[in-house]
Amino acid sequence: MSPRRRGRSAGDATALPSLDAVNLPIAQARGLPNAVYTEPESLTLERERVFATTWACLGFASDLPQRSYALPITFLGLPLVIVRDRQATLRVFHNVCSHRGRRLVEAPGPVRATLRCPYHAWSYAPDGRLRGTPHIGGPGVHAVAGFDRARHGLNEVRSALWLGMIFVDLSGEAPSFEDHIRELTQRWQAFWGARGTSLLREAEGDETLRLEVNANWKLAVENYCESYHLPCVHPGLNSYSRLEDH
Repeated sequence: MSPRRRGRSAGDATALPSLDAVNLPIAQARGLPNAVYTEPESLTLERERVFATTWACLGFASDLPQRSYALPITFLGLPLVIVRDRQATLRVFHNVCSHRGRRLVEAPGPVRATLRCPYHAWSYAPDGRLRGTPHIGGPGVHAVAGFDRARHGLNEVRSALWLGMIFVDLSGEAPSFEDHIRELTQRWQAFWGARGTSLLREAEGDETLRLEVNANWKLAVENYCESYHLPCVHPGLNSYSRLEDH
């Protein structure tokens, strides 16, 4: 850590440059300062004040290709794990053993019966319940009086599934997902018509496209929302989704 940054605390808004120039009238306004794209403090602040306070898309249900499957994912620095049980129900947990905080699932793959911590072998059911505590009371003693397993299960993250996408509410205090998405579904109703979401289907095989963008999330969003580059970069797209239409 450089001397310039020493002493900053994660999520400290005072460690970031002023955003006053962003809010000036358009003729005088400037874009976001560089630090908002590069400083870890900025990402921590965004996680706490933007993503953690509402519903955010974590991934796709299709990334879990079968029942009894676990997919670890790091979301804004937080280790999470998506679990699909034998009944195909999806749940999201903090990917942390409740005993010593060891990362529980290291790689995506099938789940046999339980999720087993590699440190002390505590095991959890796909619904997050603590199932096994080997040798907790000494060699060969797997239970102790006064220890309530029901209080030490995995920490579940509030989640919702919509059009094959998995959304999470890290705070657990956002409005219901139905309320969150209602305005969008009403807006899209004109395109869906009476058939609704049945018009949509999930792409398969060669139809799928995955982009791995090694950049700050805001750059990807800004590029997507900006149509100025279409004639130069995407002339084919610009032939039917024209710059002047945006």
